[in-house]
Amino acid sequence: MAADRLGLAALALAMATSVCLGAEDILPVGAPLAPREGFAAGDVLVRARIIGMVAVDERSRIDLIGATAGLPTMILPDADVTYFLTGNLAVAGQAGIIRTKPVTKGSLAGDIPTGAIRSFGASAAIQYHAFSGRPLKPYAGLGFSLPLPLRTEPAGGLVTAFSVDPIAGLLLQAGFDHHLGGNRYANAEVKKICLPRYTLGKAGIGATVEVNTVIVGGGIGYCF
Repeated sequence: MAADRLGLAALALAMATSVCLGAEDILPVGAPLAPREGFAAGDVLVRARIIGMVAVDERSRIDLIGATAGLPTMILPDADVTYFLTGNLAVAGQAGIIRTKPVTKGSLAGDIPTGAIRSFGASAAIQYHAFSGRPLKPYAGLGFSLPLPLRTEPAGGLVTAFSVDPIAGLLLQAGFDHHLGGNRYANAEVKKICLPRYTLGKAGIGATVEVNTVIVGGGIGYCF
């Protein structure tokens, strides 16, 4: 008798729940959930891009040989990881090895390849993502960049040795993610890295260099 009363109570509860929710709110077992719009706290967005690095605001002088030091434009692969603290606020970071090739420009002997600098580069930024619930999601970020020289590779000839100071600078960024469907996003981003003055020495000749870098890139992202 008690079992019958328990069964009737369970049936009544199920009917009441159906009435409250409505037929359209009841999902069959195993049915996929509706896709979520926008980002949410705990999301991890991984992006891969192709970028162009352009040196801007170059200010340098090597008085002894009447020349300047500069960096050529480079095309590189790039990737970063963004963790969302809320639907709009996130932290982003990246790290990797980068190889740059500074050039001594305008000397009496013309442009002289200096060699290559292999550095460990790391950056981190706090980002604000606007319009999280819309397909187009612009964002802006503020952070720092830290290129740490690991090894120098002199070009030879007039340049037999040189060294570079470790430096850290301000990072400004802006970009957007466009929802392609599912967990996939298209991404475009521009960054400016503002570095303080640093010293580049070679073959007993010291150069004081001040250069900022603009990075423009585009690629794809996947949100976990």
